[in-house]
Amino acid sequence: MAHADGPTKQVLIAEDDDHLREALQELLSGAGYRVIAAEDGLEALDWLSRVTADLIIVDILMPGLGGPELIRRLRETSRWATVPILVLSGYADLTRYRDLPVDGVQLKPFKLSEFLEKVAQMIGPGTG
Repeated sequence: MAHADGPTKQVLIAEDDDHLREALQELLSGAGYRVIAAEDGLEALDWLSRVTADLIIVDILMPGLGGPELIRRLRETSRWATVPILVLSGYADLTRYRDLPVDGVQLKPFKLSEFLEKVAQMIGPGTG
């Protein structure tokens, strides 16, 4: 369904914490974004082989395929090379990840309103 600002934007969340993943999914859906949720990097890659996304949200620490490796794989794939990536991290010191090709960082814990504002700044508002 189209909106005056264009089609609904789709966001993929790769986050292993069930509660946080579900809260972000609910928040973004309520703001008018379509949301796909993945428990880890491998599930995210599986989804991204079948769907498009306007923003990819990646937790740094996930079991299996973690955030840094997921980000590297996405950036090496022409289809995902320029899609904005927002990193979620519990580490206040992100210097170890400064070489990751991402577009934004959201430190945990965070206020949901601040997170939603960051998403809107990166890809525009949802259409809900």
